[in-house]
Amino acid sequence: MKFCTRMLCLPALVMLLAASCAKEASESYDKFETLALGAWMEKYHPELVNNLQEDGGYYVDVLDAGDMEAKPINDTICWVKFDFSGRDLAGNIILTRRATDAKLAGSYTKYTHYVPYYRYCGEFNTSMIEGSHLAMRNTLHLDPAYAAARGLDAELQLRPGSKVTLYLPSRVVGGVSGTGGYEGQTDYTLSSGKPFIITMEICETIKNPLEAEGTQVDDFCKLAANGGLRIYSNDEEDAESVPMPADPDDELHPYHVAERWVSVNDTIPQVYVNLRYNPATDRITYPNPYSSPYEPYNAFEATQEKVRKALVERFHPDEESPYGGVESLTDSVKLDGTAKVWYVERLLDGFIVDTNIDEVKEIIYGDVAKKGSVEEYTPNDNQRPGAWYYSIPNLRYGQWAAVITTSTYGYGATGVSGTTSSSSSSSSSSNYYYDYLNYYNYYNNYYGNSYYNSYYNNYYYNYYNSYYYNNYYYGDSSSTTTTTTTTITTEVPPYTPVLYEFYIEPQDD
Repeated sequence: MKFCTRMLCLPALVMLLAASCAKEASESYDKFETLALGAWMEKYHPELVNNLQEDGGYYVDVLDAGDMEAKPINDTICWVKFDFSGRDLAGNIILTRRATDAKLAGSYTKYTHYVPYYRYCGEFNTSMIEGSHLAMRNTLHLDPAYAAARGLDAELQLRPGSKVTLYLPSRVVGGVSGTGGYEGQTDYTLSSGKPFIITMEICETIKNPLEAEGTQVDDFCKLAANGGLRIYSNDEEDAESVPMPADPDDELHPYHVAERWVSVNDTIPQVYVNLRYNPATDRITYPNPYSSPYEPYNAFEATQEKVRKALVERFHPDEESPYGGVESLTDSVKLDGTAKVWYVERLLDGFIVDTNIDEVKEIIYGDVAKKGSVEEYTPNDNQRPGAWYYSIPNLRYGQWAAVITTSTYGYGATGVSGTTSSSSSSSSSSNYYYDYLNYYNYYNNYYGNSYYNSYYNNYYYNYYNSYYYNNYYYGDSSSTTTTTTTTITTEVPPYTPVLYEFYIEPQDD
């Protein structure tokens, strides 16, 4: 029994020693990094040495205290929008939400939406770099002399308008990298065990993201320039509620009311459709248009006009026979029908997330290798966001429409991560040229066996191949072609409304 007991305890002892050694190694590295980062701060930013935050071991430089009338982030659990750029100690840009920094890093792309991060900021960190979460949730303790020189309180809490630079040790960073141009990543990746410098500005805090985006969608549609909003409802307790008429000739039907945006039906909230949308005559107004110093969004209105004209020229090139509007059409798609859909998908700042229309791709992205193709959509299959399912069945073949929705019927609370992936494939081809004078080919077929190979292969190869192949170009030629396909998924942030411009192809005759 004693022998068995000792043998059973040995693996546990080994595991305990290994864990102890790993812990000691980690603690030893943390101590070394703390000393190294402190020495680096002493050399390059001595004025910040006493701004060391004990919880996390990072240093802070306050560039702007922010709106002191606004409540601090740690006042409640919320979502935070914050501008962000991160570098290593050598100054290489690793991550960024800024187009100018991405351009500087050589990673600017036309398909990246350079806007502030939108992240949940609760008591426990779930989706941020740990150091940035600590700075948002904790009170920052500043050196009294540093604070006095800048007119700051020695104890500061971040809030909207606050702008800080954080010098973070690796234990509150981890490995950091971006993909496909998103977040400014190209050649540089921050390995685990490396400090990180973050400059961030708090743009906005939002307690209820669903309510916030719902308000954004309603306000967008209510805007006079966008035509106004009518919501149909069967709520009998609401004296002003009006159910959607089934008869297209009814004066309260969406085809006839003054408002251009209407609810898709009486029960689905905040999926609105403009059934009378016509790209030839309608211009959608974006209250806060996306802007970038670089093409194609450096001239937002001009780009939108190019897109509008491209849609008209693509689908209604005959000026004598323009789009006649929804009332000139008859058959609806219905739930079991199949619609051939052309679309442009945008965010509410006008940024184009996706499209299958080549002319629009060329305007936004430049040269595009893969051609767009019509998307066949059957509502009952429900392979697309809910907004498609609730709007397309009521659209008619040959119709234009615009649809707007909250994330509930779009991409949800998580959104879509922006990524780029590439795959390569190779193909080879050979061409053989035969001739009765090609004795090289003849000897190889006749004598090319194991018995005669060593003699005839050497003799005839040296003689006939050198004469006929080199002089008369008999034999074979081959080539290899490598094709690289790049797949891009454009980012859609969490809790983000989307807007579609749909064209449903007419039914086949």
